[in-house]
Amino acid sequence: MKKYSGFTLIELIITMALVGVLLTIGVPSLKRFMQGSQLISTTNELLSALHITRSEAVKLNSKVTICSSSDGKSCSGSTDWSNGWIVFVDANDDQAGTEEECATIDTDCLLRVQEAVSDDQLTVTGVDSNKSAIKSFTFSARGLPTISKVSRSGTFSVCSFDESDNLINSRAVVLSLSGRVRVSENAAVITCPSSP
Repeated sequence: MKKYSGFTLIELIITMALVGVLLTIGVPSLKRFMQGSQLISTTNELLSALHITRSEAVKLNSKVTICSSSDGKSCSGSTDWSNGWIVFVDANDDQAGTEEECATIDTDCLLRVQEAVSDDQLTVTGVDSNKSAIKSFTFSARGLPTISKVSRSGTFSVCSFDESDNLINSRAVVLSLSGRVRVSENAAVITCPSSP
């Protein structure tokens, strides 16, 4: 007589229960890990964009602007930077943006586009040295940041929330009056909204 081997019903139920427990523990941790990665990635993208804006202004000896943009072509005039931003040569100093690629620096041309943040629980906002919301920064040919032709420093806060709108983590991108940019985790410089 041939003997059959396999799982019993009890072994199968115990295995399924263990898998259920592991998923219950693991999924929230994975989501938190993904949110942390998105926070760091967005912070680094903004840091990089500010560096590029300043270096291109100096290199091209022209005004270069970074502004919030939801369409990747023009400045939206919004204080919500999580919808994306653009970096462009602002030859006519109108801070409007453009969809033209750079061929010459005599006219406005697009240098870089950042798409909207994929995590709807992540916010990106900024305040300048006067505690006014930031919509754009223009770097002069000397690499100095200005808002409305006045020298300004500023701080961009990147904040991550959970499903209950509780703040999980935050970082800041700090722009000094000299144009230097750095990342900070100091809670004293971070200004997060109450919810995403």
